Amino acid sequence: MNSSLVVLTDFSAAAERARRYAATLAAALPAELHLVHVYSPEPVPLDFGLTLPVPDTQYRQRTSQRLDQLAAALPVPATAEVFDTSWDLAVSQAVEKYRPQLLVAGLTTTDGLLDDWLSNRVLAVPQRVDCPVLLVPEHLPASGLRPPRQLALALEDRPFRLTPGATALAPLLDALGPDIVAVTVLDAHERAGGWDGLRAAQTSGLAAAMPRCGLHKVLGQQAGSGILQGVDELEADVLALLDQGHGWLHKLFTGSVTGYVARHTPVPLLLLPAQRADTPA
Repeated sequence: MNSSLVVLTDFSAAAERARRYAATLAAALPAELHLVHVYSPEPVPLDFGLTLPVPDTQYRQRTSQRLDQLAAALPVPATAEVFDTSWDLAVSQAVEKYRPQLLVAGLTTTDGLLDDWLSNRVLAVPQRVDCPVLLVPEHLPASGLRPPRQLALALEDRPFRLTPGATALAPLLDALGPDIVAVTVLDAHERAGGWDGLRAAQTSGLAAAMPRCGLHKVLGQQAGSGILQGVDELEADVLALLDQGHGWLHKLFTGSVTGYVARHTPVPLLLLPAQRADTPA
């Protein structure tokens, strides 16, 4: 089966960066590239409090034409499709149709968790459809538009296991061949720790090279800032986080390392669906 990448796209600056980054990956692998745009018709109020979505056929036609033009302008062959439905259903349908190993989307700069939810809904996707998601910052410099050479895998110091969707990414990572280093943030008095998380990473099946994965420790920092410090110290060009499915309601009210990192990461952010080791399979 050919490798497949799906780019969840619109006409924003962040989406443009995501398309260009996905094209570099597709060329290097090689992989099929599919652009997907979600069009949700506006609901029109009816009697008795009911609403009815009414498609704007002209808007849809113009959008489809623009999407075809974007696909044709990419340096690799790409398809383009508009999905006329809700965001959640469209993502599920795209995954079902194209069976991608990776979803790619732009990452818009936001000011808080509520903004994250409204602007970067794709943050909630990995667990729901069991597919890794790569978020490309809208301000990623042109020098960053290349396949990754160094991937920082942020971990807590506890066992975990990747979902089948996450381990399906292994052939792509093997083909790209980045060095993968685990990063863990520890309190100063825990400097001897980190090995439980590393052992789980080494046996995770994320890539063929994982048994040789090393460990980089960051001491005395908050988790989010410490992870980004590790990215800087390693000169990593992709950061991977485990998405263990706490859900957006939890993140809105208790804060989120993922949300912090998404707002501040200078490099593409790879979200891997995973489970704690004590969660029933």
